[in-house]
Amino acid sequence: MSDERDPVLETLFAESKIEVSENGFSDQVMAGVEKRRRNVLLGRIGLVALLVVFEFLLSGPLQQSAGAMAQALSTSLIEIETGWLADVLAPLNSVAGLIGVSLVGVHSLYRKIVR
Repeated sequence: MSDERDPVLETLFAESKIEVSENGFSDQVMAGVEKRRRNVLLGRIGLVALLVVFEFLLSGPLQQSAGAMAQALSTSLIEIETGWLADVLAPLNSVAGLIGVSLVGVHSLYRKIVR
């Protein structure tokens, strides 16, 4: 390799150098990033607070109600006689599975609408 440079190319690059004017775009982007970071942090703090409140509620008399609700959510929607087929479809063949699939669908719809 050589360290020699073509003078014509040097002048072309020197002439084509463009000065970037600041129009506030990067400030807007950084403000958006900071807003998103703040919203994510508040969401995480809110989630932790909800978990703590839920834990306090479950330590009291609502524990029996939560157990009854868990029993109701595990109820099968369709009775399947085949052993292996029942095992394969068990996560979706319950009230909880139906609610979970519905929530995933709502979440994907929300993401398509918002973004």
